[in-house]
Amino acid sequence: MEQFDVILVGGGPASRILNKYLHLQQPGIRTAVIRDEERIVNHCGTPYIVEGVIPWEKGLIPEELVTRFDTPIITDPMVGGNPEKKWIETASGARYKYHRLVLATGTDQVLPDIPGTDLENVLKVRRTQDVMETMDRLLGLDRIVVLGAGYIGLEFAVSLRNLGKDVTVVELQPRVLGGRFDTEFTDGITSHLKAKGIVFRTGVPAVAIEGQDDRVSGIQLADGFRVEADAVLSAVGVRPMIDYADALGLSHTPQGLVVSEYFETNQPDIFAIGDCIEVNSRITGRTYPGKLGSNAGQMARMLALTLSGKKTKFKGVLNPMVSRFGDLAFGACGISELDARESGWDVLVGRAQSTSIYANMPGSNPVAVKALFRRSDLRFVGMEMLGQFNPAGFIESAAQLMEAEMDLYDVMTAPYASHPELTPKTSHPYLVTAAENAYKKLIG
Repeated sequence: MEQFDVILVGGGPASRILNKYLHLQQPGIRTAVIRDEERIVNHCGTPYIVEGVIPWEKGLIPEELVTRFDTPIITDPMVGGNPEKKWIETASGARYKYHRLVLATGTDQVLPDIPGTDLENVLKVRRTQDVMETMDRLLGLDRIVVLGAGYIGLEFAVSLRNLGKDVTVVELQPRVLGGRFDTEFTDGITSHLKAKGIVFRTGVPAVAIEGQDDRVSGIQLADGFRVEADAVLSAVGVRPMIDYADALGLSHTPQGLVVSEYFETNQPDIFAIGDCIEVNSRITGRTYPGKLGSNAGQMARMLALTLSGKKTKFKGVLNPMVSRFGDLAFGACGISELDARESGWDVLVGRAQSTSIYANMPGSNPVAVKALFRRSDLRFVGMEMLGQFNPAGFIESAAQLMEAEMDLYDVMTAPYASHPELTPKTSHPYLVTAAENAYKKLIG
């Protein structure tokens, strides 16, 4: 039975980054990656792959990111094992011994629990084979319904519209992005996409996908409205891929495997990271949706340090995220006002209207900013941004301030850069100005 120091199960960013960091920390360590797909597609890039912006081969993750460390890739899904004797078994019946086992099996896309999901042209886009089939089936199809208005649903709606398709987005919640963010942002996104010709049906569930000759012909909504369609693309959510959990005796919930602050499962020397685990918000401590590649990467780096003898505690997710919907970019991290209300918190809100670059420069565009501070201790707990600009660096900075548990006064006096072609005026830096406006409310 072949033996490894660490076996990593899964092919996504969590396993790749963890493998790299383990070899950085422990040269000579013997690792193996076990996964269930021949090739791994870049999940974040799938809308652009389908649209044709990214060529297919460039949309696949290079195998060298793993094999350059002399790490074998075993394409044979894990089905069970023996935690006591420290071996796992794959679908082919092969067994492998480990000193430590890390589960990073990620998520799979789910279909809505309504009639008609077995019809031809009900599309998925999570796994490599799903993306290939979707690209083939979209040829010659004109009317597409996107079920779900989260990040992926909206990004795909834009890509499909760019391909010249008639696109309707159906969302159960009254607003896009799960209804968790402030209306001034979600309404701005919706208006922007409507101007591009995307139709929205929000606040009403789909009750059936209808077909003719075993192919999608439309979708029926609960209010009686019917949308004609040649295909339905499902973006209603994901589920953790943990079908092996009971076979290994692992504790789990519908959100994923249960782990400690050091990513330990209830079985000795078995760890889990990434989308397949249940996570809490670092801000509220409550169970929180955190299935983002950026979170998985952070977890991988932390676990690599822990497995290398430098114990690093995971305190929950801050969910720094950015997305672009057409020409409009949105970014957020921490919690929203809805999250705060659900936690029973009173928050101080600071808003700012700024610009993408100096307002007197050609090409300047408006940027809306919102910052949240918990009133009880003025701790910085949330941020949202919207505009025609790149919010990534500012969201990362905000997340780092939250990670350090900074308060209103820390944010008001935080350092920032300024340049006419790159930032807003030095008098209107995004986060600092939002904090300043929150402070004005505080002192009346």
